[in-house]
Amino acid sequence: MEIDIILNEFTSPQEAAELGLMVENYGLRGVWSANYGWSRDPFFTLSLLAERSSRIRLGPMAVAPVELHPLKIANLLFALNDLSNGRAMIMIGGGGAVSQVMGKGRERFVGKVRECLEILKGISPNEMMNYRGEFYKVFGYKPEWATDEPPLIYFGSNHPQTRRLSTQLADGLITSDFVPSLMKEFIEATHADLKAAGRSSDDFRISNFWAWHIKEDAEASIREARRELMLRGWLGEQYFAPFLEPDEVKFMRDHEQDFLNAFRRSTHVIENVPDELINKMIENISFAGGLDKIDCAIETLKKFKDAGLTEIAIRVHDEPEEQIKLIGEQVWPALQ
Repeated sequence: MEIDIILNEFTSPQEAAELGLMVENYGLRGVWSANYGWSRDPFFTLSLLAERSSRIRLGPMAVAPVELHPLKIANLLFALNDLSNGRAMIMIGGGGAVSQVMGKGRERFVGKVRECLEILKGISPNEMMNYRGEFYKVFGYKPEWATDEPPLIYFGSNHPQTRRLSTQLADGLITSDFVPSLMKEFIEATHADLKAAGRSSDDFRISNFWAWHIKEDAEASIREARRELMLRGWLGEQYFAPFLEPDEVKFMRDHEQDFLNAFRRSTHVIENVPDELINKMIENISFAGGLDKIDCAIETLKKFKDAGLTEIAIRVHDEPEEQIKLIGEQVWPALQ
């Protein structure tokens, strides 16, 4: 299992280049640039890193056809791939957060994503593309300037329907906030879907988004984890059911607005929710605490590896240099 690093959505191209070269020097696999409706452009963010790096994969996470026509996604993706000499990747998503910012609905988003994946996977610098779908059309598209080495195309998939779509059309899938027990079940189902689609699981990539907060200052780490807790599976029941009691899950769902308020205000103070429950959530669905928690993080990562992940995408937050250094110097060597 390899390690990717996810940079936050406000990272500048200069910062991304510096952090990305750290990732490359530590021997990690790649860098993702987070993309939300309020982000810097994720393709532009990675442009300097594409030029200055030589080995790592790099790409935006996630881009949805609700925000860009698949042809424009293709232009940006293949340009990044050309700039990096064939090292680009992308995660296509359903566009939940972007839809809200743009005031758009997500009606029939699975069909739209299917057509987006068909277009991206069908593009070649050597053949003219003509595509007529229900939602998107492309006529006379042939990027002769594109490199022959195609980019890796992932789909963000946490549910059976989107998982099956990934196994039919994408190079891999990325789940979000799955604990190891859920991940094992999901990967077994993914392999079954690949077999049904007539594909081998040997070259199909499976990753999982996971939050890293561990740092030398344990109190600062916990404050950071509390602030970001709303984003852990967006408090979906399926993510927390493996380790919370049913009444705790119900309480969490009933107080979703309190978690959301803390995130929007960028504060660690989550009103009306007991610390005992918050700490239990943080402990099980992220890596947080002081440096003494690194061994626990390594053991959890080994469980992900045993479950069958080909890579894990670790989201760093405040002080990303410190967090990448810890992962590169203490975590990655222990997983090899």
